[in-house]
Amino acid sequence: MDPYERIRTDYREWPELLEDLAAMEYPGGEPVEGTAFIAGMGGSGHGARIISRCLKERRVRASNDFRIRTHVGRGDLVVAVSYSGETLETINTLTEAVAQGAEGVAIAGGGRLLDAASGMGARPVKVRVLSSPRSSFPSVYAPPALVLESYGLMRAATAQMDRLADVLGNSMEELMKADGEPAMIAEFMRGRKIAVYAGWHGEPLAARFSAMLNEYAKTRCYTATAPELAHNEIEAIDGAEAIITIRDGAGEDAELRAALDSVEELAGERGSALLRVELPGEECLVRYGYGVALLDLAALELARRRGVEDPYGTPNISVYKERLRGKLGR
Repeated sequence: MDPYERIRTDYREWPELLEDLAAMEYPGGEPVEGTAFIAGMGGSGHGARIISRCLKERRVRASNDFRIRTHVGRGDLVVAVSYSGETLETINTLTEAVAQGAEGVAIAGGGRLLDAASGMGARPVKVRVLSSPRSSFPSVYAPPALVLESYGLMRAATAQMDRLADVLGNSMEELMKADGEPAMIAEFMRGRKIAVYAGWHGEPLAARFSAMLNEYAKTRCYTATAPELAHNEIEAIDGAEAIITIRDGAGEDAELRAALDSVEELAGERGSALLRVELPGEECLVRYGYGVALLDLAALELARRRGVEDPYGTPNISVYKERLRGKLGR
């Protein structure tokens, strides 16, 4: 199968996959007294960060490292997420946290993470995944939110995932069209330096978009958050950029709205091409899940327009993981 069609086929499965994931039973327990950490790398990490931002809770944090870089122990919960179940950073994080007394849940499509979880007394959850980590985003996005719901740390996660399935079911073919919004965004980016600006809530989505541009389109993307970027990075705008702002009308407060409006005005005055991407809807997990689909498909379309033969392959990532295992003896 053509690699582009293979990837698009995965995205068309997102609505059904989300429904399946929302219908699963997840391990739960007594309300967590301490902090809940969602540990994951790459796409799994993007989902964790979106969830933590949607909650606005200091008691739910994302961890993207070999270990949790703060105190973790009895009374805490660690939800470890990995598409393959082979991510060394995530396995190590869960192992250390459970050894220190934290309660653990492991979510993966298979692999050593689930086996390790069973061996250490953590709760393994096997989920259905699609053909690649990138195109399996629902499998690493819905389950940790649903686990948090089962522990009483998040409300209406199941309802939001069902709603996201409906939204994507009604819009996916429109997003796939040759003149759809992803195609328009791709054409806007083609041949330009790409800079993506977002507010605090949108930072994980900007990071996800950058990663998809790296992996699908094999091109770089600069990201920054407002209002901080306006105090230093914005000085480097020179008119050669394709500047994309991610706007979250339901999540922006007055100050952040003013900061991003000012960035857009200044970028336009300096001659940079400017495009605003607005996230529709009121429910946070829904509008950011939709944003992932929209911007993933824009990155995939840019890959096609740049003549990338294999947007599916990530050889450098594979080499990195092999070398990491060798150096750590794992």
